[in-house]
Amino acid sequence: MHFLSRQWLSFFLCLALSACNQTNMKNSVAYITNQGDNTISVIDTNQQKVTHTITVGKAPVGIAVSSILQRVFVTNVESETVSVIDTQSQKVIHTIPIKGSPVGIAIAPNQQTLYVADWYSNRIIAIDPITYVMIGETIVEKAPAGIIVSPDNQRLYIAARDTNEIVVLNANDLKLLNRIPVGKHPFGISLSNDGSTLYSVNVYDNTVSMINTSTWQQDIIKVGDHPYCAVASPDNQTLYVTNTLDESLSVVDIPTKKTIATLAIGDTPEGISYDAINQRVLVANWGSNNVSVINTNTNKVIGSIPVGDKPRAFGQFISSNN
Repeated sequence: MHFLSRQWLSFFLCLALSACNQTNMKNSVAYITNQGDNTISVIDTNQQKVTHTITVGKAPVGIAVSSILQRVFVTNVESETVSVIDTQSQKVIHTIPIKGSPVGIAIAPNQQTLYVADWYSNRIIAIDPITYVMIGETIVEKAPAGIIVSPDNQRLYIAARDTNEIVVLNANDLKLLNRIPVGKHPFGISLSNDGSTLYSVNVYDNTVSMINTSTWQQDIIKVGDHPYCAVASPDNQTLYVTNTLDESLSVVDIPTKKTIATLAIGDTPEGISYDAINQRVLVANWGSNNVSVINTNTNKVIGSIPVGDKPRAFGQFISSNN
């Protein structure tokens, strides 16, 4: 009887542990802006399939995801708005008017401020992500595109496409801190996890500027034809760069600053994000209406997910949920 009791105890303990493990399992979800049909494709990255399609404003491009706030923010260029999506219901719950042409968008790591780059008016707008009230704005150099916030919430980096530079602002008061010349037509930008290195993708030079954010010293890395966006691995050992005109992904070894692989992916690859949970990189292919999935352990393409028309996914588009 004592032996049977221990057996049942072990059985129920195993069930409890299994249930606990299932509860604590993390899942990642990708949100892809489809500029051609004014929708967001919501992808379950484990299953590699679209689970929801959400209608937003006209010509959605930029995207910023907040797992903590359970919100997704989408810039709609032609309707001059930002759509706010609740990640629990997968529905638009608010629309923020932006007089201008919002493109780049990013949320601070402390979740207190949302930043929007107004492409045509050369503005950076700061918005409270809870109340949706504008709390600041400033004029920067021409055609601000990519935008990202430092991990310590102190700096805002902006790619000024038409003046070939990175503009650095104080993230709290939007005052100018620095202007860093880079290659021709910088567009997408990315930061290392610790904020020590900034990556500027220079479209017309076919290069990436790797910038030390303490000294501002930079190294130039050659990549493919008309690169668009980049993302670094969490350990800052590998950089992945989308090349729009040769339909490829450059895999760069950061310590040696050399391309170690070039992967054929979809047509006109643009937005890219790193899925740390599944050790994958996802790329939105504007020309082939799909998302390529790359295994970062092998640097091999392992899947292709059909999405909406003309996917852009410009920004950090992966949410990690419990």
